[in-house]
Amino acid sequence: MAASKSMFVRHVHTGEIRGVTPEQRAEQDKNYWVRITGDDVTATAPETAETTVTPEGDAPDAGDKTASKATPPKK
Repeated sequence: MAASKSMFVRHVHTGEIRGVTPEQRAEQDKNYWVRITGDDVTATAPETAETTVTPEGDAPDAGDKTASKATPPKK
């Protein structure tokens, strides 16, 4: 069996870089993992990659409101 050539992919939200085989790349969601090329690409350590991703992306916290509540009309 021939050795598979590995490639590197980067997660678009977290920036994590992984080395994967062509078989693993075929199974990945290509909307989140993009292939990167270059001679100086290195995989990131799992500790340095951001681990929490919210479905909303970079949405503010629930406590940070940008608009105040409406006030009742004056009579």
